[in-house]
Amino acid sequence: MNLLGLIVSLLASSSNQRTSDTTTSTASSTPNTAPTSKRRRNNHLNLHNKALKWCFQKDAVILIDLENVRGKSFFHLSHREMLKRTALWTKLYNLENKVNIIVDHGSEHDGYYLPDGGIGIIFAGLDLKADDILARDVGSFHKNIAVVTSDNGLIARCASTMNRVHASNTNSIHFIKPIDFLKDLERLNSRIEVEKARLEKDGARNGKSEHLVKRITGRRRRSQLLYKHLASKEQECDGDNENNLVLLDKVITYDRQFEVDDVLAWEKDRNTFGWKEKTGDRVFLSEQFRLQVERVSLEQTDSAIGMKKRRQEASLDSSGSSSSLAYVVRVKDRNV
Repeated sequence: MNLLGLIVSLLASSSNQRTSDTTTSTASSTPNTAPTSKRRRNNHLNLHNKALKWCFQKDAVILIDLENVRGKSFFHLSHREMLKRTALWTKLYNLENKVNIIVDHGSEHDGYYLPDGGIGIIFAGLDLKADDILARDVGSFHKNIAVVTSDNGLIARCASTMNRVHASNTNSIHFIKPIDFLKDLERLNSRIEVEKARLEKDGARNGKSEHLVKRITGRRRRSQLLYKHLASKEQECDGDNENNLVLLDKVITYDRQFEVDDVLAWEKDRNTFGWKEKTGDRVFLSEQFRLQVERVSLEQTDSAIGMKKRRQEASLDSSGSSSSLAYVVRVKDRNV
């Protein structure tokens, strides 16, 4: 009996020692981190790995190799869905006007700016590839750069460009793994959809009473921070259940404004017959996506005249408030 008690005592002592060592190690490696309760409370806005923290610290411009990222999802995520999730990611991480999506194919090499999210979208066109665009332009921002890609050849080309162009200054480049980026997008997208379902369920049970708002605030403070953060971007949430639902529905249905019947029909057939997306399919899908991005971009900038005004306001050396808009302007100017 005494032997058993001794073993239990030793095990407890060992467990406490391991816990103490872990705590000490964590504290020494992150001396400036916030208290545990604060970290947990803000965890929903810190889902990504060290690469994203580097982007914040260095005020980096983010370039996304879209087809490479889609490839890591086995091309199950459409161009529209990727744009929707990226726009949500951009808003929640306060990265508006810093994110640019580079797309293979399209009938012409051109760029478009989406004010809703502050995202630049560049199409490679018929004569270039997205890799060529990224390797060419990665050094043109005169800022720190983060590239989302797993293409080793592209990584080497981008690093070479940055070394050549910025050898004499402190600008640097970092690479984010597409699988990490996709996981981050999935987490955020799932949380938004779950929160919308919860709000709908509570609304159906209790109506739009003050009691409902207080109960949701107290019980789901962590998840409510998501749509409160979005509301600060959209400026259309008054805090009640109905407006929260409108806001979340807008986020979840962001991709619908880029829908086109031919693509929807193709996606239906692919799901029915189990087709795999091939290069020829991506040429077709990219061009349809380009046409819709062009249309929505013009709608969001209130016609071509609005785009001309934005071009005049953009800082061409990317040192202004919108690196994404400035990048789109540079791409367009090359085509003049």
